[in-house]
Amino acid sequence: MRDVNWNYKLQWNWLVLLAVVLCVPLLLNLVLPRFFNTVNISYIIQPAFWAMLAIVTLRLPGTKGLSKARMRPFLIKFALGVAVFQVYLMVVSGFLNGFGKSPYSFTIKWILINLIYVGTALLGMELSRAWLINRILRKPSFLLPVLVALLYTLINLPLGQILSLGSTLEAWTRFFGSTCLPLSMEHLLASILAMWGGPLPAIAYRGVLQAFEWFSPVLPDLNWAMKALVGTIVPVVALAIIQEFYSFQFTHRCKKKSDEKGVVGTAVFSIAAVIAIWFALGVFPIRPAVIYSGSMRPSIEVGDIVIVAQKNPSLLQVGDVISYRVKDSPIPTVHRLITIEGDGSYQAFITKGDDNNHLDQPIKPEQVMGKVVLKIPRVGWASIAIRKFLI
Repeated sequence: MRDVNWNYKLQWNWLVLLAVVLCVPLLLNLVLPRFFNTVNISYIIQPAFWAMLAIVTLRLPGTKGLSKARMRPFLIKFALGVAVFQVYLMVVSGFLNGFGKSPYSFTIKWILINLIYVGTALLGMELSRAWLINRILRKPSFLLPVLVALLYTLINLPLGQILSLGSTLEAWTRFFGSTCLPLSMEHLLASILAMWGGPLPAIAYRGVLQAFEWFSPVLPDLNWAMKALVGTIVPVVALAIIQEFYSFQFTHRCKKKSDEKGVVGTAVFSIAAVIAIWFALGVFPIRPAVIYSGSMRPSIEVGDIVIVAQKNPSLLQVGDVISYRVKDSPIPTVHRLITIEGDGSYQAFITKGDDNNHLDQPIKPEQVMGKVVLKIPRVGWASIAIRKFLI
């Protein structure tokens, strides 16, 4: 998208609506709980607030997205397709991680109550989001949609869950990966959709996701890493496609095959980038490791990359090549398992490099990162060269 160039004039009604939206988390989480119980706040006051906000926004001077009117039906269909594909990936991931029963009630009474709860919030958020963005924006910008996305992410974050996290790094990492990151990407995509096409594409995208979460009796029971991956990769690719498509539309360039390749190339790059990030963080059950020494010759040479799969240490067998961490070592060690001593909490693994003459110091099960399942020869030389240059 182009650099920021707004040509806007803030008006009092824009500032008032922004202030109202900013007050939502304060009212719902800090002020109202002093006077009302949680059920009344969640199922009466909150839906009433979002419904009134939707009505007020509709009565304000209308604003439309930046794209041409004839392109908005396509954008709505695209948003629906992205949401359906995201749900499809979640279902497919469920076959790997398992499924669980929905926590919501499916009696007729509660289906109607939840429909009002979800529907009013969806309409209130998306109508106000689109109005806040398009009321002052005159040219494509990435900054304003990002700021609006952050605002609505903060509104949607579960405060009770945050307060119960404690101070452990693992708990915060899981919360960030399973909740914060997917939610922020969902709202970022909704903001970009609202910028180009108004509220309807954003409603289409988030409406499908909300409907699946609230009204499906069976839901994928995904681990936090898979939630982070699915909730990140689909919006990122969709954002890349929208950016390529509308940069072409907005600049009125002639359509060429190279433009189509650009869209595909951006999407492929986005997928690769997201997957690379999650591999690097170790959220997948497999991860790559570069071999920096010749201790495992001739089976594994310097510069090879091995793929390490997470495995329960109790299932390891003598002869397996494993990866483990040693205290004060910045890189993992990849050696062959020679002997298993003891059992239970007193179990210890004795390893040795194939080219070494001595056994390694015993390691504990919690030091084991996994078992080597694949070797890719010589691919890691670039990493070794960079490491030698920097260190």
